[in-house]
Amino acid sequence: TVEDSIYVHGDHRGTGVGRALLEEIVAVARERGFHAVMARIVADHSASIRLHAAVGFEHVGVEREVGRKFGRWLDVAVMQLLL
Repeated sequence: TVEDSIYVHGDHRGTGVGRALLEEIVAVARERGFHAVMARIVADHSASIRLHAAVGFEHVGVEREVGRKFGRWLDVAVMQLLL
């Protein structure tokens, strides 16, 4: 099992760069024989959640208030793709 982490500069969001990166991560994970790819995404980051869902990830849970950013606690959505 591996975990992905993708960051796309604001100037390039919505251009397909994120999807291409995620699809490559999944392809390499398959080639290397991993069983699953996990993603932990700030729960209100809907674009990233949609991207992962479009590539086949399933929502498997929420980690409540596990991150802190800009002075507030954040929930994290957990998504998984079984390979």
